[in-house]
Amino acid sequence: MPSIYLRTALWQYKFRKLSYLFAGLIAYCRFCVWVIFQRILQPNRPVVGVLLAQHLGDIVASEPIIPALNAKYPNAKVVWIIQKHFRPLLEQHPGLYRLITEENMLFSYFLCQWNPCNHFFNLHLNELRKDPFFHIPLVNEKAYELNINIHNYYNQHNLLENFSQLAGLGLISGHPQIYLPKKKFIPPFEGNYWLIHRISNDPCREWSYENWMKLVKMAIEEWDVNIVEMGTSQGLEFDHPKFLSLVGKTTVEESLFLVQSADYFIGIDSGPTHCANAFQIPALIMLGEFADFKKYMSYSGAYQQGKLANLIYCEHGPAKDLSFEEVWQKIQNSIETHHLITEIPNHK
Repeated sequence: MPSIYLRTALWQYKFRKLSYLFAGLIAYCRFCVWVIFQRILQPNRPVVGVLLAQHLGDIVASEPIIPALNAKYPNAKVVWIIQKHFRPLLEQHPGLYRLITEENMLFSYFLCQWNPCNHFFNLHLNELRKDPFFHIPLVNEKAYELNINIHNYYNQHNLLENFSQLAGLGLISGHPQIYLPKKKFIPPFEGNYWLIHRISNDPCREWSYENWMKLVKMAIEEWDVNIVEMGTSQGLEFDHPKFLSLVGKTTVEESLFLVQSADYFIGIDSGPTHCANAFQIPALIMLGEFADFKKYMSYSGAYQQGKLANLIYCEHGPAKDLSFEEVWQKIQNSIETHHLITEIPNHK
């Protein structure tokens, strides 16, 4: 019987683990050298590092931190560490000096141990990130100091307020902004459509498939609207000339343009909903109990103020327990409030 150490799969795993380690170390050393040179060449311009590599909603919600950091540290070079997939969220931001791609989680772990930035802020909460090979957690000492953790972060504050405290800014308010490149985008249905997003990275935030199907059918029958579904997986299986599924068919940048061009947004608490808030799209958002929180507010700006979004809460359970009738009534009220149907030229 051959030794386990000779098995191909084991050696392949060891090679991937070693490659992962070296990739993180090389990226870390490269970043440190770059920062040191920046400080030598322009000592009057402090380098401010921000680490928030994921996820979509968190990054969008935290955007007001950027102008706040520039105001606190005049003439600073604000540098943001982000996963490659999410770069389109901040690539065009005028307040950032540079975006740094997070090579892997070890890279971020090393940065939190030591880095040459004048100021460095890790915005990740504890107990959320652990590298896949060495199982080293990403620790945020500032979060421990402020007693902000995954069990209480929504008790009193929204996402921006939590992130701003971790960035040494105290409690700030503001409306998030997304800056897109100036390029031609051809929207579906010539730009006259409602946009829906159904799937979250946490299933307890979702509404039932059957209710979504019923909503789409009745909205088309009642108002003759065009409806586009966005997301990464598990699209509705619905065939109708006024329904278009773009699930799994768009990049992050294309998804942002898709949200920006929508007339109305219907969704759950998810990353695309934070994008709709940033673009100030009239919306209906379904919410309910989540993790340790009976009721919470994740948004800042327009959706928090209730100007554009109708937030419907399930008072005694997760969002999936919202009845169809409750949601349908709220949509009807929202349409009347925002005069949405008059903006759709093909409405009968």
